[in-house]
Amino acid sequence: MGRRILIADDLVTDRIAIKARLAAGHYRVAQARDRNELLHLARVEQPDAILMDIDFPGGGIEACRALGTSPVTGDIPVVLYGVADDGATRIAAFEAGAEECLCAMPDERRLLAVLRSLLRARSERAELARRQALIVTDGLAEAGVAFEPPTQVTLVPPDPAHGPEWRRALEAAVPARVMLAAPANVLDPGRVTDAFVIAHVPGRTDSALGLVAELRARPATRHAIIIVTTPYLKDTSADQAPDLGADAVMRGAFRGDELAARLRRLIARKRETDRLRALVEDQLGEALRDPLTGLFNRRYAECYLSRVLREPGRGACALLMLDLDHFKAVNDRYGHLAGDDVLRETACRLRGALRDTDLVARIGGEEFLVVLTDTGPDMARRMANRLRRAVSAGPMPACAGTLAVPVTVSIGVALCDGGSNGPRAMVERADRALYASKAAGRNRVTFTAERSAA
Repeated sequence: MGRRILIADDLVTDRIAIKARLAAGHYRVAQARDRNELLHLARVEQPDAILMDIDFPGGGIEACRALGTSPVTGDIPVVLYGVADDGATRIAAFEAGAEECLCAMPDERRLLAVLRSLLRARSERAELARRQALIVTDGLAEAGVAFEPPTQVTLVPPDPAHGPEWRRALEAAVPARVMLAAPANVLDPGRVTDAFVIAHVPGRTDSALGLVAELRARPATRHAIIIVTTPYLKDTSADQAPDLGADAVMRGAFRGDELAARLRRLIARKRETDRLRALVEDQLGEALRDPLTGLFNRRYAECYLSRVLREPGRGACALLMLDLDHFKAVNDRYGHLAGDDVLRETACRLRGALRDTDLVARIGGEEFLVVLTDTGPDMARRMANRLRRAVSAGPMPACAGTLAVPVTVSIGVALCDGGSNGPRAMVERADRALYASKAAGRNRVTFTAERSAA
């Protein structure tokens, strides 16, 4: 089941063109021709994103504002297209709640890259909200509202001469602590900032694209806002930025007021996401955590899986059961302290190989459980083999580094494609697949009803 996209455009030719551009993403598409139909479908269909013509009947910006004021549709990301190179119009759109503005009719590559970025961010927020709901259900207190320090923004201009001008323009539009950095020192350890704004200069070796990928890969900056700027409206090389992790691409002349409009919305969203993440990660308590590895425990994992399977309109998901091979021999040969270190290192490698929206839990002994949401068969296979390779990538350090313990893992996978599979049935199927992996020689991935898939 693909993600749901609602196209809002009164011209049938434009709707057909946009739908054709979405074909490569295997999206399910609904179409609205007027404002009433748009608001109705948004409420009933609950699409994952809305693509809307700026000249939509009654005004695209006004429709965007109407969607944002409803608690039912307010979280649906809206992309406006056909927006002229007009900073004032873009600012009005962002202030009305639009997530992105695209000039003219967007081509397939740019449109799909923007959607992938927005849907990843929305999936992360939905995942955190799902986990928060479980915490509340288990009676854990919600974290109090913390003091929010001033926003910190790091500007990386195309050259040092533009730095002071950029900083003055942004400081005049938004209350923030604005810092300047050169591409060479953006990745300096200890740099703390809420947002990076990086100039993309096509063809330059220190372009924004490499920095975006590095910032997203590093734990200290992976949750920062990243905006890429390019002075060229038709700079196709910047289309890669959203897939590398950029939250937005600003095209055309640098404008502090437009950047401020984007930042206000992105910063507010980041604050809420950070609050949810802190609640989930830091406020769970011992009742729902495995004390050895810090992963969620069986109790939490079972509640989580039940909630995922009950969610209306959910997409495909996958359940993975993992078991370290010959773990008893590890304890017998190296000792239980070394075995504990292996379990901790396994947990670390699994977390590092998973997406933010995936759940991993230790459910007992050397067994782990992983829940992958919005995941079909092909992605489930790739992720399972990625986890298998991560565990066996190299010997695991143990006993303060004095030992190096080789470890492999067997994995069983059960898929749920949106039917009525219950959590108990999924666990049983994944467990049978895990047993098949063990029987077939270990260190492999097996799907339910399959013999093996190395």
